Amino acid sequence: MTKFVAQRITFRNGERHSLLQRVNGLPVQEVTLFLGKYRNKGRAANTIHFVCCCLALLYRELDAAGVNLLERLLSGQFLTAPELDRLVSAARYRSEDLEIESPDGKSNVIDIRRISIRKSQKQVERQPVDAQTCASRLRYMADYLSFISGYVAASLPHGDRRDLEAESTRAITMFRTHIPEVSRRAKLGARVGLSIEEQNRVLAVVHPNSPDNPWVRGFVRRRNWLIVVLLLASGMRRGELLGLQIGDIHPNQPKLNILRRADASEDRRLRQPNTKTYDRTVELSPSVMRALQAYLKERRGIKAARSIPQIIVSEDGNALSMQAVDKLFKELRAAIPELPMTLTSHVMRHTWNERFSEQAEAMNLPEVAEQRARNSQQGWSDNSKIAATYTRRYTDRKGRELALRLQEELDDKLRDDK
Repeated sequence: MTKFVAQRITFRNGERHSLLQRVNGLPVQEVTLFLGKYRNKGRAANTIHFVCCCLALLYRELDAAGVNLLERLLSGQFLTAPELDRLVSAARYRSEDLEIESPDGKSNVIDIRRISIRKSQKQVERQPVDAQTCASRLRYMADYLSFISGYVAASLPHGDRRDLEAESTRAITMFRTHIPEVSRRAKLGARVGLSIEEQNRVLAVVHPNSPDNPWVRGFVRRRNWLIVVLLLASGMRRGELLGLQIGDIHPNQPKLNILRRADASEDRRLRQPNTKTYDRTVELSPSVMRALQAYLKERRGIKAARSIPQIIVSEDGNALSMQAVDKLFKELRAAIPELPMTLTSHVMRHTWNERFSEQAEAMNLPEVAEQRARNSQQGWSDNSKIAATYTRRYTDRKGRELALRLQEELDDKLRDDK
């Protein structure tokens, strides 16, 4: 039975935070103190929540092994090697019940039945996480174990404190050796944008009048069409899209402001979508503006939606969640089996960058000018090199073309040798 879950909370001023709660109990005080360090440093709410989920996994695994971490440390002893190995093993696999969120964002009461039902509905073979996630989990676990052992050791007699500090330091040092190295050279299988053919297929299916459109209700069709169009037209992130407000639309110009609004009090979503990049303005073509205006006309017909500022809303008038966007692309993958199984909202951002590179090449835009223009449109710093992450398909294609030209020159030499 799961006894520890990461819980998102919202303060009255709109600030988001997370707590590690015992089911039907109180938060774990030591974790609250540890997470407070990240909060004081101004770390993003989603980062803090990820740390909290890592510690939920830690406490769950120790509880399953019959270990009360605080009592163990108060006795002057640290975790044993097998217990630490258990944490290492757990960090390598997915776990779907580390967090629980209130759908309306108002209640902090955890209903254990919701967790139990969710676990019983889907008992599947454990799936591994990627190396980066595993590394982050183990790193945060190690940091917390170092923190709590030092926190407890300070209250022990001098001899016990010295022994616990020495034992914990040795054990945590060994624990950190299990953190996998994340190779920056592993490029095969990395995320890429859609090809032109795939992009056109998506637009054809998602069009509100398409007979292949997987959604039934008219408003949902119009909204999902706008979501896909805006993502492809601007390259904005999922969080940036969901954070757009009516006031971000320029009244007399086809432009949108993309603004950072961390911990906005007017956003009632518990998991608030955030803008990770710099504020910026994007210009929209007439056809994209028509799609936006057509959607806004239908949005005004939803009474509840008229009381909130967010542009993208659900059928009941609430600001759309990030999970809903993920579901949209899951349903889109099911409707178009020939699309990559990796298709997500973020692939749209990669796709925009691929098309941007192709257009820059067609315009003979100098490399420096292209980089500055891209960074401006994507909200990156002037000297950012992150574009390489988003243009793999284009870069790979150009690399293959150049390689084939070299081989053609070699072919000419080989034919001459006949």
